Amino acid sequence: MGNALIDRLAALPAVGTDYRGYDLSRDGRVLAFQWYRDGNWQVFLKEFPDGEPRRVGDFTDACACPRFSRDGRFLYFARDDRGSECFDIWRLDLESGAFENLLPETPDLSVLPDFDLSPDGEQIGLSAENGTGYHVAVMPAEADPGARSLRFLTAATSMDSSPTWSPDGRSLAFAADTRGQDSAAFVVDAAGGAPHAVGGSDAFLAGRPRWSPDGRMLAFAGGPFDHPAIGIFDVASGAISWAWRGERDAHGPVWSPDGTSLAFLVDHEAETALFWIDLTTGDVREVSVGRGNHYQPGFLPDSKALLCALSAPDHPADLYRIDLVDGSRTRITRSVPDDLATFAFKSGHHVRFTSWDHLAQVPGLLVEPDEPNGGGVVMVHGGPTWHHSNEWDPLRQALVAAGVTVLHPNYRGSDGYGRRWQVANRWLMGQGEALDCVAAHDELVRRGCDPHRIAVTGRSWGGFLTMAMLTQFPDLWACGVAGVPFFDFIDAQLDPDIREDLRWWDRQNTGDIERDRAKLEYYSPINHLDRVQAPLLMLGGALDPRCPPKQIGQVADALRARGLECDYVVYPDEGHEISGMEHRIDYDRRTVDFILAHVRAAGA
Repeated sequence: MGNALIDRLAALPAVGTDYRGYDLSRDGRVLAFQWYRDGNWQVFLKEFPDGEPRRVGDFTDACACPRFSRDGRFLYFARDDRGSECFDIWRLDLESGAFENLLPETPDLSVLPDFDLSPDGEQIGLSAENGTGYHVAVMPAEADPGARSLRFLTAATSMDSSPTWSPDGRSLAFAADTRGQDSAAFVVDAAGGAPHAVGGSDAFLAGRPRWSPDGRMLAFAGGPFDHPAIGIFDVASGAISWAWRGERDAHGPVWSPDGTSLAFLVDHEAETALFWIDLTTGDVREVSVGRGNHYQPGFLPDSKALLCALSAPDHPADLYRIDLVDGSRTRITRSVPDDLATFAFKSGHHVRFTSWDHLAQVPGLLVEPDEPNGGGVVMVHGGPTWHHSNEWDPLRQALVAAGVTVLHPNYRGSDGYGRRWQVANRWLMGQGEALDCVAAHDELVRRGCDPHRIAVTGRSWGGFLTMAMLTQFPDLWACGVAGVPFFDFIDAQLDPDIREDLRWWDRQNTGDIERDRAKLEYYSPINHLDRVQAPLLMLGGALDPRCPPKQIGQVADALRARGLECDYVVYPDEGHEISGMEHRIDYDRRTVDFILAHVRAAGA
């Protein structure tokens, strides 16, 4: 059953939730959105709200972050180059249907997809790699071969992202990673000059600033609190006020077009809710669609309704319209086909358990089958600044449908649980976070799983932690599946094929390559492959700029030389995500089949 089910689930459409997944034309009549359908992430258009989705172009590469020009003539979007994350910006003439690449002849230019179009439509603000990292730049909203007209506005060692134009077109606001896991917000003049920080200093924590409609204020999430609050920065005076503050992490504020209200997101345990606040009265309401994770709220032009994406336990991310007057919710996209609409997808529940070092109560998400068979899986998230949520997860659903209990540990370093928990892994990578993950094994045993029939799996940083489990605690696991993993803290800082912003993050969070070399070598799984006992499957992408797969073969050779079962696949023309439909299905199928074979066989 797992095989047939995972093939279906892996292929279901989903609205994009990274960066900016959709845009609504200024007249509110046409919706552009990123949708996983027909083989990869692509941009679709539909008459809002009831039209039939129609795909934009016939591209094979992933496309993202659609943006309408203000006059409605053009649709701009980012197009990846085979998963390499070297995005180009494309433009579609909506009347003629003609496409144009605005960054031709730039094979080595790495541009983040979340660009913004100036109010007059003449310029594009973006973040691009410039030797020392990603920095804010502007370019004409026209074809620019070789990016010869690209002009950088920032050049500090911080990592800049998501620039947005002020309503008057004179400035851009952006977020920047400054040190460690700190982020700050800045404003820079589009004509040039030094950026100035929201809060007066880059030590003031702030992220993803958003302009008010009149350009006088910026909304942001941050502050000197354990749980980020929603702040409002007065650009002229530099004063900050707090629109919302609580005992949960808030993020992603957006302004209503009339400037009287904000929508924002609030994390609670393993779910993310949607809130709305009337700035004139202080009235705050939760306006969530349902259980799961809400993403990317945005207002309709009349300020009386919201759009947002919801990824729920029983369906992939879909777009919804929330009426702020009568409270009604309307589903705009529908990803689950009719024959799966009544399938008993499982919702998880929040748990906490004691870490192996007894220094922390680890939050997690437990998903249990109706008829458990004694098998279990510890499924570890990547990031590490991220967390597993009670939302759509094809692997989770396929494993639970096969009778396997799944536990997601949101280990030290996960976001969504306050700043102290998020930074608790800094300089301690592979240490406390690993003790949190192995404690999930004990928790599954406590809840009735056979200790010999528990697997571990994860992607990216979760792939690293999967290898940490197999090397640090080798006798506990029935098997492991490491997706797009890395194995070596030293190599992660030195490999020129890894994006510079990620190498910067490693230098800022894992340790100094000279001063801390002994520690980095000790906690690198590549140096302890002689301890692995469990069967291992590794999956990677040939063009991955985050975790290049060059060491996967080395690991496999070392384990096979010891007579261990070790299989691996490196998918061609794929990056970190593995987004091509055929490869995506194969990735998920192999993961489920490998785990079920060994979880069922071990201890039999």
